[in-house]
Amino acid sequence: MKRSNRLLILLGLLIAISGSLAAMAYVAGSGGGGGNAAAPAPSATPEATIPVVYATKDIAAGTTITADMVSTKPMKLSEHAALGVETYSSASQVVGSITGVPIKAGVVLASGELLSPGSAVDGKSLSGAVDKGMVAIAMEVDQTNGVGTLIVPGDHVDIILTVYVDQLAISGKDAAGTEISLAGGQQPTSKMIFQNCKVLATLLPPAAAVPTTTLAGGASAAPVAPQVTSPTVQLTGRHMMAIIEVFPEQAEVIRWAQRAETAGTQNYIDLAFALRSTADNGDPISGNTGSKTSGITFSVLVAKYGVLPADPTGIIPQSLGIKVQW
Repeated sequence: MKRSNRLLILLGLLIAISGSLAAMAYVAGSGGGGGNAAAPAPSATPEATIPVVYATKDIAAGTTITADMVSTKPMKLSEHAALGVETYSSASQVVGSITGVPIKAGVVLASGELLSPGSAVDGKSLSGAVDKGMVAIAMEVDQTNGVGTLIVPGDHVDIILTVYVDQLAISGKDAAGTEISLAGGQQPTSKMIFQNCKVLATLLPPAAAVPTTTLAGGASAAPVAPQVTSPTVQLTGRHMMAIIEVFPEQAEVIRWAQRAETAGTQNYIDLAFALRSTADNGDPISGNTGSKTSGITFSVLVAKYGVLPADPTGIIPQSLGIKVQW
């Protein structure tokens, strides 16, 4: 074989070997083979989350929450801890509750912002729930003048005032010298003075203490486990404190009525609630002019409703009685 042919064959072998080595290096570099390729770095473990309820739209104070106002979203545990408040995990926990403060869209709902009967939070300001130009005042009611104490935050009520009016006393003699004396006394008069007043919060009496059993030697056993009872309100004569939003001038009238009859303990009997339909809550607030009702006195009962008055002819001289006409 010629020398030149041997050189060509040798050169071809070298080229083939070089190509094979290059191909192996490429495969190894691309991870397609070879056990010496570096393993990918492990990904970081995602932070755990917790479901929270947030407002899907702006919610005004005193609003009853409906399902379209709220939704849930996941929140990282570190972000939830930074809130520093208790939250809700399901929309069903808040639907039907009343907002005690205005809540902006996107804000997570906190437990202290929602109210239910008797659930006003100590130290939690209600000032954000009071509309501009209005004030909040407390009124004590019982089950008779407080609609059974079924009033809840978010309700709107009309306020009825009842006071006693002094009647004129007549004393004298007629032409024949007969003594004429009619005692004045007092008669009640009632009027619906304010309408469409918003209830901001309610306070109920504290729950009854859980009874304990005393053992021999004076030791006390563990408290008796509370029994599940019906939430139905019963006629127990309980009282309720309601925080009402009114105009400043209306607050003065309410305070006068609370103190008009006694100088001692707080007086609540003069004022009563009439619960409004939610369909009427959007009506204009009556302001300081009172309602358009006529009010009730005994003479109105006689003239408008046909109530029979007392017959004075039995206590006045006959000569005057013949002139009395009904």
